[in-house]
Amino acid sequence: MKFETLVSIRYFRNTRRSGALSLVTVIAVIGMMLGVAALISVLSVMDGFLSEMKEKILSSTAHAHLHKLVGVFDDHEKTARDIRSLDGVAGVTPSLNGEVMIAANGKIVGSIANGIEIATIGEVVELPRQIVPGQGDLACLADLARCPAFAAARAEKDLLDDDDEPPVPPLPIVIGVDMAEQIGVKPGDIVTVISPLGGGMGATGPVPVSRLFVVVALFRTGMYDYDSKFAYLSLYDAQDFFHAAGRISYLNIKMRDIYRVKEIGARIMDLVGGFPYGIQDWQDMNKTTFKFLEMQKIVMFIILIAIIIVASFGIISTLVMLVMRKVPEVAILKTMGADDGMIRRIFVLDGLLVGAAGTIAGMLLAVIVCLTLEQIEFPLAKDIYFFNKLPVALSPVSFGIVALCALIISFVATLYPAWKASRIPPAEGLRYE
Repeated sequence: MKFETLVSIRYFRNTRRSGALSLVTVIAVIGMMLGVAALISVLSVMDGFLSEMKEKILSSTAHAHLHKLVGVFDDHEKTARDIRSLDGVAGVTPSLNGEVMIAANGKIVGSIANGIEIATIGEVVELPRQIVPGQGDLACLADLARCPAFAAARAEKDLLDDDDEPPVPPLPIVIGVDMAEQIGVKPGDIVTVISPLGGGMGATGPVPVSRLFVVVALFRTGMYDYDSKFAYLSLYDAQDFFHAAGRISYLNIKMRDIYRVKEIGARIMDLVGGFPYGIQDWQDMNKTTFKFLEMQKIVMFIILIAIIIVASFGIISTLVMLVMRKVPEVAILKTMGADDGMIRRIFVLDGLLVGAAGTIAGMLLAVIVCLTLEQIEFPLAKDIYFFNKLPVALSPVSFGIVALCALIISFVATLYPAWKASRIPPAEGLRYE
């Protein structure tokens, strides 16, 4: 062991001989520990929140959308087959989307109606696995015979129709649990779906269309914005309702690696020949949300690093008091041949030991805090948050960055006291000995 290291460890351990110095050292270690623990805990919660949001979004929406910028997208079947054959593509499914209003029990909500292909929707999103158990069946959208609730609702609707008009059986629809709660419906109930622009343009402007639908299932994604706004029809029913026979809005594409969307998207554009096609991936669609969360994380890091900076003043105080008490010993070391550099290294290492002790203790405390937070349920508003427990992601990168910053701050805090110690003249230190 080097001479400087041996002496610095001895100084660090022997602070217990002085009650005041020992107390200052303990306070410095605790301050560093709390600063490191707070910073790691906050970063872990924000990493967990970002990861949870990304997982929720990507489980309910496609990784990329291929749409036609000019003209009608009516050749989607061949295009879908070609895209599905590309390496890195996990699934492709068409959809037709439109803004609608859904009314029931005197209440009305705005919604995005998605016409989906039942056979392929599970390749791209988790909708088949998001159907609430005991609350209907997604297959009812394609095969009405499998849905007894639909048959009962159709029979009830037929009895209510005027004899002079042919009965128009309601079509099946799947809605989110929060939307169902807002308008007070359950599987088997009838709702009215209104499309403000579904009838095209008339002499006096847009012609709205409306039709009765029966709720055949409820889904839950865990995100309020989706569960309260999205509704699903079969692709054929959506094309009929929106008067868009054979057309789709875009192809939904799922990648095997979500971080290769740019690369695979470029290959898809080469495959379809570029314009008039366009592609938009999940990073583009959610850019504002993820940029905001990343910026918030950076701001919180900068704010909380101030706690560690404040804690570093405890290291300065510890070393200043240590230097004052060790003046005679420093003088003796100098008379024995120790140069200024050796003295500086002794006190720098001593300060780093204080910082390292606080950093290690803070990392252990952060792990305990994070594991505890994962077990606590918080009464959070579901229309703002999509979880009732704080999501926590213990990232080795976050631990490493915080530990490195804490040690750098600790090192900087030792420079002035160490320089001051190295400037002690031997004669001054031994004058009263």
